[in-house]
Amino acid sequence: MALHFLHVGKTGGSALKYALRDAGWPDTPYGPLVEHPHRRRWTELPPREHVFFFVRDPVDRFLSGFTARQRRGAPRYHFRWTDAEAEAFARFSSAQELAVSLESPDPETAHAAQRAMRRIRHLRSQSWTVGGPADLRPRLDRVVYIGRQETLEADWQNLQRILQVPDYIELPRDPVTANRTGDWSSDQIDDTARAALRRYYDKDYRLLDLCEDVRRRRGWVQGRGLLGRLRANLR
Repeated sequence: MALHFLHVGKTGGSALKYALRDAGWPDTPYGPLVEHPHRRRWTELPPREHVFFFVRDPVDRFLSGFTARQRRGAPRYHFRWTDAEAEAFARFSSAQELAVSLESPDPETAHAAQRAMRRIRHLRSQSWTVGGPADLRPRLDRVVYIGRQETLEADWQNLQRILQVPDYIELPRDPVTANRTGDWSSDQIDDTARAALRRYYDKDYRLLDLCEDVRRRRGWVQGRGLLGRLRANLR
């Protein structure tokens, strides 16, 4: 048996992997740790083995992911665009343009935007990796931890206790090492674009609602503030 870290892109996974490597990828109460690339899905893992993963508000993740891939992962990485990414960025030069095009009255433009969402790395839904709410509920007995990118430091401390990682192991402070996309802003998109993205990522928002409920019931988050903000976003 093993414990698998499902790496959902742009949710803090690079920082977590750095810290876990610093700890020597130790054995845990659930077996040895196994890391996976972004493209690995839960359905591809051995049955009945345990997992942990992190999630993030989908619109913020979209903005971070679009910015990161537009600059090809710099400054930490330099991943060349795929042919599909090159085509997408040639067609949609900004996060605003891509988001509003999802609901364009022109079918060809809407189709191109939806294709870009599937083909640009990090824009694919979190549900693609983890599964939707209906997939997650029957698997909850296999979930060791669900974290949030928004509360990464606090969640790392929880995870350290659960996995029995020494207290002196810390997340990287350097933004390049942590692969933080620090130059995106919510002002990159307007209310129309934000509404279109919320509808596009509806399944992810329902997944986050379930994840936040699990986190609260298992004592991984204090109070209702974060859940309340999440639900406010859904209105």
